[in-house]
Amino acid sequence: MAGSGILVRVGNDRFRGADMAREPDHIAALRRAAQEGDGAAAFQLGEAFRLGLKVPRDPREAAGWLNAAADGGHAGARHSLALMAQDGADITIRLPEAAAPVRRAAPSLEELLDGLKPAGTNDGGFDAPVRLPDPDPDPLDLEAVGDLDAVRAAATAGNAAAQVLLGNVYRQGLGIEADEVEAVAWYTKAANQGDVRGAFSLAVMYDLGLGTRKNDKEALRWYLAAAHKGDGPAEFNLGNMIRTGRGCPADAAVAAQWYAKAAAHGEVAALFALGTLYEAGQGVGADPAKAMAYYRQGAELGDSDCAFNLSNMLRQGVGGQPDPEQAAEWCRQAAEQGLAAAQLNYGLMLLAGFGQPVDPTSAAYWLNRAAGSDDQAVVAKARALAQRLATGGGR
Repeated sequence: MAGSGILVRVGNDRFRGADMAREPDHIAALRRAAQEGDGAAAFQLGEAFRLGLKVPRDPREAAGWLNAAADGGHAGARHSLALMAQDGADITIRLPEAAAPVRRAAPSLEELLDGLKPAGTNDGGFDAPVRLPDPDPDPLDLEAVGDLDAVRAAATAGNAAAQVLLGNVYRQGLGIEADEVEAVAWYTKAANQGDVRGAFSLAVMYDLGLGTRKNDKEALRWYLAAAHKGDGPAEFNLGNMIRTGRGCPADAAVAAQWYAKAAAHGEVAALFALGTLYEAGQGVGADPAKAMAYYRQGAELGDSDCAFNLSNMLRQGVGGQPDPEQAAEWCRQAAEQGLAAAQLNYGLMLLAGFGQPVDPTSAAYWLNRAAGSDDQAVVAKARALAQRLATGGGR
Protein backbone atom coordinates (compact mmCIF):
# COMPACT_ATOMS: atom_id res chain seq x y z
CA MET A 1 0.00 0.00 0.00
CA ALA A 2 1.81 3.09 -0.77
CA GLY A 3 0.04 3.69 2.34
CA SER A 4 -1.99 2.93 5.10
CA GLY A 5 -4.83 5.25 5.27
CA ILE A 6 -7.93 4.72 7.32
CA LEU A 7 -9.35 1.25 7.03
CA VAL A 8 -13.06 1.91 7.05
CA ARG A 9 -15.20 -0.92 8.27
CA VAL A 10 -18.67 -0.16 9.57
CA GLY A 11 -20.25 -3.12 11.29
CA ASN A 12 -19.31 -6.10 9.19
CA ASP A 13 -18.79 -4.08 6.01
CA ARG A 14 -15.29 -3.08 4.89
CA PHE A 15 -14.46 -0.60 2.19
CA ARG A 16 -11.48 1.56 1.26
CA GLY A 17 -11.74 5.03 -0.23
CA ALA A 18 -9.14 4.37 -2.92
CA ASP A 19 -11.51 1.94 -4.58
CA MET A 20 -13.85 4.81 -5.40
CA ALA A 21 -13.61 6.83 -8.59
CA ARG A 22 -13.96 10.14 -6.80
CA GLU A 23 -11.77 11.44 -4.00
CA PRO A 24 -12.18 9.17 -0.96
CA ASP A 25 -14.58 10.52 1.64
CA HIS A 26 -11.96 10.60 4.39
CA ILE A 27 -9.57 12.54 2.13
CA ALA A 28 -12.33 15.01 1.28
CA ALA A 29 -13.10 15.37 4.99
CA LEU A 30 -9.44 15.98 5.77
CA ARG A 31 -9.24 18.56 2.99
CA ARG A 32 -12.22 20.45 4.39
CA ALA A 33 -10.75 20.42 7.88
CA ALA A 34 -7.31 21.47 6.62
CA GLN A 35 -8.84 24.35 4.63
CA GLU A 36 -10.44 25.51 7.87
CA GLY A 37 -7.03 25.62 9.56
CA ASP A 38 -6.79 22.22 11.27
CA GLY A 39 -3.05 21.54 11.44
CA ALA A 40 -3.39 17.83 12.23
CA ALA A 41 -5.69 17.38 9.24
CA ALA A 42 -3.25 19.26 7.01
CA PHE A 43 -0.46 16.95 8.16
CA GLN A 44 -2.48 13.79 7.57
CA LEU A 45 -3.55 15.05 4.14
CA GLY A 46 0.04 15.85 3.24
CA GLU A 47 1.19 12.41 4.41
CA ALA A 48 -1.52 10.74 2.35
CA PHE A 49 -0.27 12.43 -0.82
CA ARG A 50 3.41 11.98 0.10
CA LEU A 51 3.17 8.25 0.75
CA GLY A 52 0.27 7.42 -1.55
CA LEU A 53 -1.94 6.28 1.31
CA LYS A 54 -4.83 5.02 -0.79
CA VAL A 55 -4.62 8.10 -3.00
CA PRO A 56 -2.13 8.66 -5.84
CA ARG A 57 1.23 10.02 -4.72
CA ASP A 58 1.35 13.75 -5.43
CA PRO A 59 4.50 15.60 -4.24
CA ARG A 60 2.98 19.00 -5.00
CA GLU A 61 -0.13 18.37 -2.87
CA ALA A 62 2.01 16.74 -0.20
CA ALA A 63 4.41 19.67 0.08
CA GLY A 64 1.61 22.22 0.07
CA TRP A 65 -0.31 20.64 2.94
CA LEU A 66 2.78 19.70 4.92
CA ASN A 67 3.97 23.31 4.70
CA ALA A 68 0.60 24.45 6.03
CA ALA A 69 0.90 22.05 8.97
CA ALA A 70 4.55 22.97 9.57
CA ASP A 71 3.62 26.67 9.67
CA GLY A 72 1.36 25.79 12.58
CA GLY A 73 4.19 24.11 14.47
CA HIS A 74 3.55 20.47 13.54
CA ALA A 75 6.88 18.68 14.11
CA GLY A 76 5.85 15.64 12.08
CA ALA A 77 5.19 17.84 9.06
CA ARG A 78 8.65 19.40 9.31
CA HIS A 79 10.19 15.93 9.45
CA SER A 80 8.25 14.79 6.38
CA LEU A 81 9.30 17.89 4.45
CA ALA A 82 12.93 17.12 5.32
CA LEU A 83 12.51 13.59 3.95
CA MET A 84 11.01 14.99 0.75
CA ALA A 85 13.90 17.42 0.38
CA GLN A 86 16.36 14.53 0.73
CA ASP A 87 14.58 12.85 -2.17
CA GLY A 88 14.98 15.97 -4.29
CA ALA A 89 11.35 17.11 -4.14
CA ASP A 90 10.37 20.78 -4.33
CA ILE A 91 9.25 21.60 -0.80
CA THR A 92 8.70 25.32 -1.40
CA ILE A 93 5.20 24.81 -2.77
CA ARG A 94 2.38 26.71 -1.10
CA LEU A 95 -1.25 25.96 -1.92
CA PRO A 96 -3.70 28.88 -2.01
CA GLU A 97 -6.38 26.68 -0.46
CA ALA A 98 -4.05 25.93 2.46
CA ALA A 99 -3.43 29.58 3.25
CA ALA A 100 -5.76 29.75 6.26
CA PRO A 101 -3.99 30.11 9.63
CA VAL A 102 -3.27 26.68 11.04
CA ARG A 103 -4.28 25.96 14.60
CA ARG A 104 -1.67 24.32 16.76
CA ALA A 105 -2.74 20.96 18.10
CA ALA A 106 -3.74 21.21 21.74
CA PRO A 107 -2.49 18.18 23.68
CA SER A 108 -5.35 17.14 25.91
CA LEU A 109 -4.72 13.46 26.44
CA GLU A 110 -5.92 13.42 30.02
CA GLU A 111 -9.18 15.03 29.01
CA LEU A 112 -9.76 12.36 26.41
CA LEU A 113 -8.39 9.11 27.78
CA ASP A 114 -6.37 7.72 30.64
CA GLY A 115 -3.82 6.29 28.23
CA LEU A 116 -3.32 5.29 24.64
CA LYS A 117 -0.68 2.57 24.94
CA PRO A 118 -2.00 -0.91 24.26
CA ALA A 119 -1.96 -3.36 27.14
CA GLY A 120 1.05 -5.62 27.37
CA THR A 121 3.54 -3.23 25.78
CA ASN A 122 6.40 -1.25 27.23
CA ASP A 123 8.66 1.52 26.13
CA GLY A 124 11.22 -1.02 24.96
CA GLY A 125 9.33 -1.69 21.75
CA PHE A 126 7.31 -4.63 20.51
CA ASP A 127 7.78 -7.96 18.78
CA ALA A 128 6.93 -8.06 15.09
CA PRO A 129 4.12 -10.46 14.20
CA VAL A 130 5.45 -13.61 12.61
CA ARG A 131 2.28 -15.01 11.10
CA LEU A 132 -1.14 -13.56 10.46
CA PRO A 133 -4.18 -15.60 11.49
CA ASP A 134 -7.19 -15.73 9.22
CA PRO A 135 -9.83 -13.27 10.46
CA ASP A 136 -12.89 -14.87 12.03
CA PRO A 137 -15.98 -14.59 9.83
CA ASP A 138 -18.49 -12.03 10.98
CA PRO A 139 -21.76 -13.76 11.97
CA LEU A 140 -23.76 -10.78 10.74
CA ASP A 141 -24.06 -10.93 6.97
CA LEU A 142 -26.22 -8.19 5.46
CA GLU A 143 -27.13 -10.44 2.56
CA ALA A 144 -28.73 -12.85 5.02
CA VAL A 145 -31.11 -10.24 6.44
CA GLY A 146 -34.59 -11.25 5.42
CA ASP A 147 -36.85 -9.66 8.00
CA LEU A 148 -36.01 -6.08 8.88
CA ASP A 149 -39.03 -5.83 11.15
CA ALA A 150 -37.60 -8.63 13.27
CA VAL A 151 -34.20 -6.95 13.30
CA ARG A 152 -35.77 -3.67 14.37
CA ALA A 153 -37.76 -5.41 17.11
CA ALA A 154 -34.63 -7.09 18.43
CA ALA A 155 -32.68 -3.84 18.30
CA THR A 156 -35.43 -1.96 20.12
CA ALA A 157 -35.44 -4.68 22.76
CA GLY A 158 -31.75 -4.03 23.37
CA ASN A 159 -29.97 -6.69 21.30
CA ALA A 160 -26.59 -5.12 20.49
CA ALA A 161 -25.91 -7.27 17.43
CA ALA A 162 -29.28 -6.29 15.97
CA GLN A 163 -28.56 -2.62 16.75
CA VAL A 164 -25.34 -2.78 14.76
CA LEU A 165 -27.09 -4.55 11.92
CA LEU A 166 -29.87 -1.97 11.87
CA GLY A 167 -27.23 0.77 11.85
CA ASN A 168 -25.68 -0.87 8.79
CA VAL A 169 -29.05 -1.02 7.08
CA TYR A 170 -29.64 2.70 7.66
CA ARG A 171 -26.11 3.67 6.65
CA GLN A 172 -26.26 1.74 3.38
CA GLY A 173 -29.94 2.28 2.63
CA LEU A 174 -30.69 -1.44 2.34
CA GLY A 175 -34.37 -1.72 1.63
CA ILE A 176 -35.07 1.64 3.24
CA GLU A 177 -33.95 5.21 2.66
CA ALA A 178 -30.37 5.75 3.80
CA ASP A 179 -30.15 7.76 7.01
CA GLU A 180 -26.67 8.20 8.49
CA VAL A 181 -28.02 10.08 11.51
CA GLU A 182 -30.22 7.11 12.37
CA ALA A 183 -27.26 4.80 11.80
CA VAL A 184 -25.22 6.76 14.34
CA ALA A 185 -28.05 6.46 16.86
CA TRP A 186 -28.14 2.67 16.59
CA TYR A 187 -24.36 2.31 16.60
CA THR A 188 -24.28 4.44 19.76
CA LYS A 189 -26.76 2.16 21.50
CA ALA A 190 -24.66 -0.89 20.64
CA ALA A 191 -21.38 0.78 21.57
CA ASN A 192 -22.75 1.83 24.95
CA GLN A 193 -23.44 -1.84 25.64
CA GLY A 194 -19.81 -2.71 24.96
CA ASP A 195 -20.33 -4.19 21.49
CA VAL A 196 -17.07 -4.14 19.54
CA ARG A 197 -18.71 -3.74 16.13
CA GLY A 198 -20.86 -0.93 17.45
CA ALA A 199 -17.85 0.88 18.94
CA PHE A 200 -15.83 0.58 15.74
CA SER A 201 -18.74 1.63 13.53
CA LEU A 202 -19.47 4.64 15.72
CA ALA A 203 -15.80 5.62 15.64
CA VAL A 204 -15.80 5.57 11.84
CA MET A 205 -18.86 7.82 11.72
CA TYR A 206 -17.16 10.37 13.99
CA ASP A 207 -13.90 9.94 12.10
CA LEU A 208 -15.43 10.75 8.73
CA GLY A 209 -18.22 13.04 9.87
CA LEU A 210 -21.00 10.73 8.66
CA GLY A 211 -24.36 11.33 10.28
CA THR A 212 -22.71 13.49 12.91
CA ARG A 213 -20.19 16.28 13.15
CA LYS A 214 -16.62 15.11 12.60
CA ASN A 215 -15.05 14.67 16.03
CA ASP A 216 -11.55 13.28 16.33
CA LYS A 217 -11.71 12.87 20.09
CA GLU A 218 -14.91 10.85 19.95
CA ALA A 219 -13.49 8.78 17.08
CA LEU A 220 -10.36 8.12 19.13
CA ARG A 221 -12.42 7.21 22.17
CA TRP A 222 -14.48 4.59 20.35
CA TYR A 223 -11.58 3.18 18.32
CA LEU A 224 -9.79 2.70 21.63
CA ALA A 225 -12.80 0.93 23.14
CA ALA A 226 -12.88 -1.54 20.25
CA ALA A 227 -9.09 -1.85 20.08
CA HIS A 228 -8.84 -2.81 23.74
CA LYS A 229 -11.07 -5.78 22.87
CA GLY A 230 -8.74 -6.91 20.10
CA ASP A 231 -10.49 -5.52 17.02
CA GLY A 232 -7.88 -5.35 14.26
CA PRO A 233 -9.44 -2.59 12.13
CA ALA A 234 -9.90 -0.45 15.25
CA GLU A 235 -6.29 -1.03 16.24
CA PHE A 236 -5.18 0.04 12.76
CA ASN A 237 -7.30 3.18 12.65
CA LEU A 238 -6.24 4.05 16.19
CA GLY A 239 -2.61 3.74 15.09
CA ASN A 240 -3.30 6.12 12.21
CA MET A 241 -4.85 8.72 14.49
CA ILE A 242 -2.05 8.55 17.05
CA ARG A 243 0.64 8.60 14.35
CA THR A 244 -0.74 11.78 12.82
CA GLY A 245 -1.86 13.50 16.02
CA ARG A 246 -5.59 13.51 15.43
CA GLY A 247 -7.44 13.93 18.70
CA CYS A 248 -4.26 13.46 20.73
CA PRO A 249 -0.57 14.37 20.59
CA ALA A 250 1.23 12.66 17.71
CA ASP A 251 3.27 9.67 18.86
CA ALA A 252 4.68 7.38 16.17
CA ALA A 253 6.12 4.99 18.77
CA VAL A 254 2.72 4.29 20.30
CA ALA A 255 1.18 4.12 16.82
CA ALA A 256 3.70 1.40 15.95
CA GLN A 257 2.53 -0.65 18.92
CA TRP A 258 -1.07 -0.48 17.73
CA TYR A 259 -0.06 -1.29 14.16
CA ALA A 260 1.74 -4.38 15.45
CA LYS A 261 -1.40 -5.53 17.24
CA ALA A 262 -3.53 -4.85 14.16
CA ALA A 263 -1.11 -6.81 11.98
CA ALA A 264 -1.26 -9.72 14.42
CA HIS A 265 -5.06 -9.63 14.04
CA GLY A 266 -4.88 -9.90 10.26
CA GLU A 267 -4.83 -6.29 9.05
CA VAL A 268 -2.48 -6.30 6.06
CA ALA A 269 -2.62 -2.50 5.88
CA ALA A 270 -0.87 -2.44 9.25
CA LEU A 271 2.09 -4.33 7.77
CA PHE A 272 2.54 -1.53 5.27
CA ALA A 273 2.28 1.08 8.01
CA LEU A 274 4.94 -0.71 10.06
CA GLY A 275 7.16 -0.96 7.00
CA THR A 276 6.98 2.79 6.42
CA LEU A 277 7.80 3.52 10.06
CA TYR A 278 10.87 1.28 10.07
CA GLU A 279 11.97 2.53 6.67
CA ALA A 280 11.79 6.17 7.79
CA GLY A 281 12.83 5.60 11.41
CA GLN A 282 9.66 7.24 12.75
CA GLY A 283 8.85 6.23 16.30
CA VAL A 284 11.15 3.24 15.97
CA GLY A 285 14.78 2.88 15.08
CA ALA A 286 15.39 2.96 11.35
CA ASP A 287 15.73 -0.68 10.30
CA PRO A 288 15.66 -1.42 6.55
CA ALA A 289 15.68 -5.17 7.19
CA LYS A 290 12.54 -4.96 9.35
CA ALA A 291 10.88 -2.63 6.86
CA MET A 292 11.60 -5.09 4.06
CA ALA A 293 10.31 -7.99 6.16
CA TYR A 294 7.01 -6.21 6.78
CA TYR A 295 6.67 -5.24 3.13
CA ARG A 296 7.43 -8.82 2.08
CA GLN A 297 4.87 -10.22 4.50
CA GLY A 298 2.22 -7.85 3.16
CA ALA A 299 3.21 -8.49 -0.45
CA GLU A 300 2.91 -12.24 0.05
CA LEU A 301 -0.61 -11.62 1.35
CA GLY A 302 -1.48 -9.76 -1.85
CA ASP A 303 -1.02 -6.12 -0.87
CA SER A 304 0.07 -4.13 -3.92
CA ASP A 305 1.53 -1.23 -1.96
CA CYS A 306 3.74 -3.58 0.06
CA ALA A 307 4.82 -5.32 -3.15
CA PHE A 308 5.72 -2.00 -4.76
CA ASN A 309 7.78 -0.77 -1.80
CA LEU A 310 9.48 -4.16 -1.55
CA SER A 311 10.34 -3.93 -5.23
CA ASN A 312 11.86 -0.49 -4.75
CA MET A 313 14.02 -1.64 -1.84
CA LEU A 314 15.21 -4.68 -3.79
CA ARG A 315 15.89 -2.52 -6.84
CA GLN A 316 17.93 -0.03 -4.84
CA GLY A 317 19.74 -2.68 -2.81
CA VAL A 318 18.61 -1.20 0.50
CA GLY A 319 20.15 -3.26 3.28
CA GLY A 320 22.11 -5.44 0.84
CA GLN A 321 22.87 -6.01 -2.81
CA PRO A 322 20.32 -5.07 -5.49
CA ASP A 323 18.21 -7.98 -6.70
CA PRO A 324 16.92 -7.05 -10.17
CA GLU A 325 14.99 -10.29 -10.75
CA GLN A 326 13.08 -10.15 -7.47
CA ALA A 327 12.55 -6.40 -7.83
CA ALA A 328 10.99 -6.93 -11.25
CA GLU A 329 8.84 -9.81 -10.02
CA TRP A 330 7.32 -7.87 -7.13
CA CYS A 331 6.85 -4.82 -9.32
CA ARG A 332 5.02 -7.00 -11.85
CA GLN A 333 2.69 -8.31 -9.15
CA ALA A 334 1.88 -4.80 -7.95
CA ALA A 335 1.34 -3.68 -11.55
CA GLU A 336 -1.05 -6.55 -12.21
CA GLN A 337 -3.06 -5.48 -9.16
CA GLY A 338 -3.57 -2.07 -10.76
CA LEU A 339 -1.05 0.14 -8.95
CA ALA A 340 -0.19 2.84 -11.49
CA ALA A 341 3.26 3.65 -10.10
CA ALA A 342 4.17 -0.04 -10.34
CA GLN A 343 2.87 -0.20 -13.91
CA LEU A 344 5.14 2.70 -14.83
CA ASN A 345 8.15 1.17 -13.09
CA TYR A 346 7.55 -2.24 -14.60
CA GLY A 347 7.26 -0.72 -18.05
CA LEU A 348 10.61 0.99 -17.50
CA MET A 349 12.15 -2.28 -16.28
CA LEU A 350 10.99 -4.05 -19.44
CA LEU A 351 12.28 -1.20 -21.54
CA ALA A 352 15.69 -1.25 -19.91
CA GLY A 353 15.99 -5.02 -19.46
CA PHE A 354 16.18 -4.68 -15.68
CA GLY A 355 15.62 -8.08 -14.09
CA GLN A 356 14.26 -9.61 -17.29
CA PRO A 357 14.95 -9.47 -21.05
CA VAL A 358 14.22 -6.27 -22.94
CA ASP A 359 10.63 -6.39 -24.21
CA PRO A 360 9.43 -3.16 -25.88
CA THR A 361 6.01 -4.64 -26.70
CA SER A 362 5.25 -5.55 -23.09
CA ALA A 363 6.80 -2.27 -21.94
CA ALA A 364 4.39 -0.35 -24.16
CA TYR A 365 1.46 -2.31 -22.71
CA TRP A 366 2.35 -1.41 -19.11
CA LEU A 367 3.19 2.19 -19.91
CA ASN A 368 -0.18 2.60 -21.61
CA ARG A 369 -1.88 1.04 -18.58
CA ALA A 370 -0.14 3.56 -16.34
CA ALA A 371 -0.97 6.42 -18.73
CA GLY A 372 -4.65 5.55 -18.47
CA SER A 373 -4.68 5.65 -14.67
CA ASP A 374 -5.95 8.45 -12.44
CA ASP A 375 -2.56 8.87 -10.74
CA GLN A 376 -1.57 12.25 -12.12
CA ALA A 377 1.94 11.93 -10.74
CA VAL A 378 2.42 8.96 -13.08
CA VAL A 379 0.30 9.77 -16.13
CA ALA A 380 2.44 12.44 -17.80
CA LYS A 381 5.66 10.44 -17.69
CA ALA A 382 3.94 7.23 -18.76
CA ARG A 383 2.27 8.94 -21.71
CA ALA A 384 5.52 10.49 -22.87
CA LEU A 385 7.35 7.15 -22.74
CA ALA A 386 4.49 5.29 -24.42
CA GLN A 387 4.39 7.88 -27.21
CA ARG A 388 8.11 7.62 -27.67
CA LEU A 389 7.84 3.87 -28.10
CA ALA A 390 4.91 4.20 -30.48
CA THR A 391 6.88 6.55 -32.73
CA GLY A 392 9.93 4.31 -32.76
CA GLY A 393 11.92 6.30 -30.21
CA GLY A 394 13.35 3.15 -28.66
CA ARG A 395 14.81 3.08 -25.19
